[in-house]
Amino acid sequence: MGKRWPYKSPSKVAGTPAKQSSDLRQLSDLSGRAKLSIAALILSNLVPLIGVLYFDWDHRLVIALFWIENLIIGAFNILKMTGAMVVGKKVDLFTPVFFLFHYGLFCTVHGAILWELLELGEVPKVEQLFGFDTSGFIGLVADGVGVFYGFVDLYSPVIWLGIVSIVLSKTVSFMENFILKGEILSTTPKDLMGKPYGKIVAMHIGVILGAFAIQKFGSSVWILVVIIGFKMLVDILTHLNDHKAGELETIQS
Repeated sequence: MGKRWPYKSPSKVAGTPAKQSSDLRQLSDLSGRAKLSIAALILSNLVPLIGVLYFDWDHRLVIALFWIENLIIGAFNILKMTGAMVVGKKVDLFTPVFFLFHYGLFCTVHGAILWELLELGEVPKVEQLFGFDTSGFIGLVADGVGVFYGFVDLYSPVIWLGIVSIVLSKTVSFMENFILKGEILSTTPKDLMGKPYGKIVAMHIGVILGAFAIQKFGSSVWILVVIIGFKMLVDILTHLNDHKAGELETIQS
């Protein structure tokens, strides 16, 4: 008896052993590639740990670096939104602009709290640094620029070692997960809007509690090691959770 059209060979039928074997191979490939971004993530966290253990980095420098990482996370999220719009051929300017102001305000408030807890004096004013008026709502976000400038000014050049390691880690993850694994194909700016908040809220709470602990017990190496270890654990768990859905979606497509 002849085959009816359209005919699909067993290897192309979903759920067959051949299909399942192919899925397992893809999963293995994805897991192998995931090791690169996790390794980069761990290495970026080892920079402040090595700094504390061997080069006398103090708690202010470590906490400043953690806060700056939040800014880098936000910048990469805007980059992802832009990429998703280009690939999806659908313009949505409101979402990234709203994210920029909302996330920027969130980080500014947190940065100002940390600046006060670390007893660093007055936050540098943008109008004094760059000579233009920042009154009103823009002034709130501009205060975040002042905090960033203040941290970098206080701890250059060593803080740049940490900043560069974070940027490299985020770049590896961006290329591996968002581009090569195809997350860019199934993501919209609205999907990305709330992505960073879960992680940075946990980080904010941890960093603020750490700052309080340092205020109470003093800046000791073991407290900084605990803070860095907690942050590294949050980073790894968040990374695995964020990209698990993307891996499964890639396998099923």
